[in-house]
Amino acid sequence: MKEERSDRELAKEIRSGSENAFETVFSRYWKPLYAFVFRLINDEDLTKDILQNTFLEIWKRKESLFATDSLMPLLVKIAKNEVITLFRRDKVRLAGDEILIRNLQQIASAEEHLIATELQGEIDRELTKMPLNMRQCFHLSKYENRSVKEIAAELMLSEQTVKNNISEALKRLKLALLVSNSGYLALVVPLVINLT
Repeated sequence: MKEERSDRELAKEIRSGSENAFETVFSRYWKPLYAFVFRLINDEDLTKDILQNTFLEIWKRKESLFATDSLMPLLVKIAKNEVITLFRRDKVRLAGDEILIRNLQQIASAEEHLIATELQGEIDRELTKMPLNMRQCFHLSKYENRSVKEIAAELMLSEQTVKNNISEALKRLKLALLVSNSGYLALVVPLVINLT
């Protein structure tokens, strides 16, 4: 039985123009990529368009295509950028993101786990940059589900100060995630931190 080629080998063959290697990558990843995109936008036709554009982009970049382990992170990144583009043009409403976020604790696939970990890492990094009171207010509110009144009593702050800190923390998070390399995360972060 022929051993399955690694993504590193496939990327090398694609760099040389191998359509067979490209088709192998397509066959290997279109299903998980389709599932990921569809959960974000909940539109079958647009999902297919995004996948087509994603794989087309891989072929366009074939001369510089490299993979140390898996090509999936690159495919996800390109697909995310396609979703962001459509979102910014008001072509899609992210209808499926609630499902993705609701299931963060029960993620089955390694790809989705990677995305969830990336998201939490981005949030954690941004929180460490915030002033202590702001970080504490945010943490108690969003991770411990404490009320504004309870937070104010615990931190000896006014309720308005607590509200202001939480609001400012959310603004900073959204802005930071929007301009980061993982800009798509700004689209789903409100759901992760229980915003309406």
